[in-house]
Amino acid sequence: MNNPKFCDLRVCAKTTGEVNTGFPDEEGVKAYRDEFLAPYCVGARKGIFVPRELVNKLAKTVALFDNRDLTIGAYVTNIIISHLVANRDVINELTDRGSKTVTL
Repeated sequence: MNNPKFCDLRVCAKTTGEVNTGFPDEEGVKAYRDEFLAPYCVGARKGIFVPRELVNKLAKTVALFDNRDLTIGAYVTNIIISHLVANRDVINELTDRGSKTVTL
């Protein structure tokens, strides 16, 4: 993206300052597209609460991908699944320490 302010996540109060992720090569773009921009059948739904600013950014972002079958819910579902898979061991360790155990 040419507009560095478009994806300024400081609105969500989780980041401070600019985050430079580098300029993606074509392989990185393809990998991202394959992992996150695939339509997903969300099925039964349950609402969650997130900052309105984040929902607005997600809506604009999904619209820019120009994929009629991709929804905000599908995009977020793909991101959350990727996060849970990438952090499975840490999540399981933390739940083992708690009163509930959830195995992913």
